[in-house]
Amino acid sequence: MTRDRLWTLLVILLPVLGATIAPMSTVDLAYQVRVGDLMRASGAVLRADPLTFTAAGQAWLNQQWGAGVLLSLGYELGGWAGLALLRALLVGLAIGLVFWTARRWLPVRPAAGVALVAFVVGIGALALRAQLFGIVCFVLVIALLVDRRERPRLAFVVPLVVLAWANLHGSFFLGVGAAALAFLADLRAPTPVMRRSLVLLVLTAAASVVTPFGPAPWSYALGLSTNAEVARLVSEWQRTSPLSLAGGLFYLTVLVAALVLAAARRYEGRWPSVPGLLWLGGLIVVGAWAERGIVWWAFGAPVVLAPALARLAAHGFRTGVSTAAAPAPDAPGPPWPEPAGLRRLNLGIGVALGLLGVLLQPIWRPSATLAGPDGLLLDAPVGLATAMRNAGSPSDRAVVPQRWASWFEWAAPGVPVMVDSRIEVVPPSAWADYLVIAAGGPGTLQTLARIRASLVVVDRREEGVLLRTLEAPDSGWRAVAEDDDGAVFRPAPSAGVRKGG
Repeated sequence: MTRDRLWTLLVILLPVLGATIAPMSTVDLAYQVRVGDLMRASGAVLRADPLTFTAAGQAWLNQQWGAGVLLSLGYELGGWAGLALLRALLVGLAIGLVFWTARRWLPVRPAAGVALVAFVVGIGALALRAQLFGIVCFVLVIALLVDRRERPRLAFVVPLVVLAWANLHGSFFLGVGAAALAFLADLRAPTPVMRRSLVLLVLTAAASVVTPFGPAPWSYALGLSTNAEVARLVSEWQRTSPLSLAGGLFYLTVLVAALVLAAARRYEGRWPSVPGLLWLGGLIVVGAWAERGIVWWAFGAPVVLAPALARLAAHGFRTGVSTAAAPAPDAPGPPWPEPAGLRRLNLGIGVALGLLGVLLQPIWRPSATLAGPDGLLLDAPVGLATAMRNAGSPSDRAVVPQRWASWFEWAAPGVPVMVDSRIEVVPPSAWADYLVIAAGGPGTLQTLARIRASLVVVDRREEGVLLRTLEAPDSGWRAVAEDDDGAVFRPAPSAGVRKGG
């Protein structure tokens, strides 16, 4: 086990371990499992909202339908623990593809460093939801396009990846953009290469509209990113602030990237190609536009920065002594063999990390509730969801905290909620009513009466004012279940309070 082989293992195992240790939020995830269940049961893609009473039956552009089906299958096969394993594998695959791409120009250890930095910068977007499938498609497209001249037949897998991507997540337009920039880079290449890139671009663009909704996902993707209501209500869709941890890392790496490119230009007298600069510029805009866009910068920038780093190494950037050429990525290591003791230590580290990844899997933890293994899920109030499932019916109209709504849609199926994770689906007027109710101040009771709410779930930690409003003797509401997470209320008269959910 040489050091290079150990680093190859580390670049996969460390992100997998990170994804294994981190709990999973049910926000976005649980409702997609529920929607996938509905589609698999009906054998058709959902085109109308089945989950809320504020948009019930209205047309829904269910662009992420493919992700819902995959997550539903994953849950059926392995439960929440199985989905946790899926997340770890997808994260490892994504970072592995970044590493693979960087290795085209860099030796093992620098390439591993680039991939691990990408992981740290983009870690906030690696939750298990439709976007994670999109991230894997993104880095796979980059890896295929980088080798399009050496492996031209393999490059034609790109349209197939984008076809799947267009049915998994709205970021698929980045794949078409990457193919367009690859064609731009090949305009001055030999005619067969240029023609092949043009055909690849046309096929990729055509694949992006092969969806149950035709080309409509393009308007969905672009409209969602510019939706003011989404940006107002969801923090990760707001402009990236340099004062947040994720934003600070983003802007720091943008600065480092600029310094790397400037240093490379100093030695070679030229900037990267125009397509490369357009790629970096576009990713910077995406990352600055919204915090959830940082991951595209983190995983997409290495394809331009890795060759710049290789050029710096070729000019002796570290020592100040110019060399003739950069070491080839596959060049052998030092002429002397590594000591046997060091190789055994490397092997021990690799084996230990591999065993740790297996032993930390949630499948080994107790799993006695709807939330699966202990400590795995966040935003999953089991007792309250059980109470609503037992007490509710399809004729109810439930007001649930937005961050819990996805969980209730899965754990208490059939009870329609007011709002959920799909910000763009719920009408703006309903969001305005929800914000009045969640605040718990003046107008709360009148708004509940006007929308004919029959169930209200209150988060004890974040909705204290609403809890006190509904607990007031003259509120007209009574708790029918409560626990440490919160309480479930119904209009009076009540059958009494059932402690513990």
